[in-house]
Amino acid sequence: MYKPNDITYPLISWYKSNKRDLPWRRDYNDKNSPYFVLVSEFMLQQTTVSTVIGYFEKFINRWPTLLDLSNASENEIIQSWSGLGYYSRATNLLKTSQIIANDFSYNIPDNIEVLKKLPGIGLYMSSSIVSIAYNLPSKAVDTNIQRVLTRYFQLDYSNPGVNRKNVENLVEELTLNASPRDVIQALMDLGSSICSVNNPSCNICPIREHCKASSKKTFDFRNNKDLKSLPKRYGNVFVIKNRVGEYLISKRPDKGILAKTYQFPTTDWVDNRNNKELNPNFNKKDIRHIGVVRHRFSHFQLQLNVIEIPFSNYQLLDNYTFQNSDWVALGSIDNLGLSSLMRKVLQLIKD
Repeated sequence: MYKPNDITYPLISWYKSNKRDLPWRRDYNDKNSPYFVLVSEFMLQQTTVSTVIGYFEKFINRWPTLLDLSNASENEIIQSWSGLGYYSRATNLLKTSQIIANDFSYNIPDNIEVLKKLPGIGLYMSSSIVSIAYNLPSKAVDTNIQRVLTRYFQLDYSNPGVNRKNVENLVEELTLNASPRDVIQALMDLGSSICSVNNPSCNICPIREHCKASSKKTFDFRNNKDLKSLPKRYGNVFVIKNRVGEYLISKRPDKGILAKTYQFPTTDWVDNRNNKELNPNFNKKDIRHIGVVRHRFSHFQLQLNVIEIPFSNYQLLDNYTFQNSDWVALGSIDNLGLSSLMRKVLQLIKD
């Protein structure tokens, strides 16, 4: 019969010697440690650890405490987030820091139900924060933890939602049995380094003795569905320079993809590259095709034609293209909160 110690004892022993050296883990006695965990959890949503490390270090160097962050502007936060994607995370992090500053005297709550009510924080993040920052039991389950425990117990995965709840209950039991901080992070590191999606290294796994997947040599915990290629979308980016060398820059809406980031004016992104919306109402000799930018989002691929429009003709474009827009010198565009997509466009212009 399963005993929590069968997992926690060898797992934590392995973790003590093999844990990843991550900047938000280095000193849990630091009074700002809960703040570091909060920032890292926002950044790690939908983003790999290797990508986050550099952004995290720059972010903390600029805003070393929650007090500093709560006084930052939205544009500053978006600018620092440029390249990480999912920019609503940045604005939600700022909002959360301001609420914590005003309502909790700059102290990050250690209560899951309280944390869940803050912008951008759901069950997983609130659980992860209380376990990692405050060493309290929780049901924190990310994809690595779900994969490790689904394999260990050979849990049914035909209904991913039911599977996740089962894994959450197991995590709660494990974090009640041993150091929650160590259990959660050890499971994460084990899933990242040893119990990988493809070709798990069972021969060096510290919990292989009682692992059902290892004994049965069956490791696929996913639904057996064909992975479809990402759909493609198309659009135009308009590069418009005025007579003093400034470029027209607009700000994206408050909601939706790349929300509140700055951009060179664009058309809507459509499924058909021959859509009439993508044909500017100009004589071809009046415009210059600068190049093509390709970008991959989590759920679609995007291809944008970068087109230079003469300043004398730009007002012929649809008005929606220029909402919330202004003229910005080329040297100042880098200081704006551009997405990584628009940084590709900027680099194309500079080249």
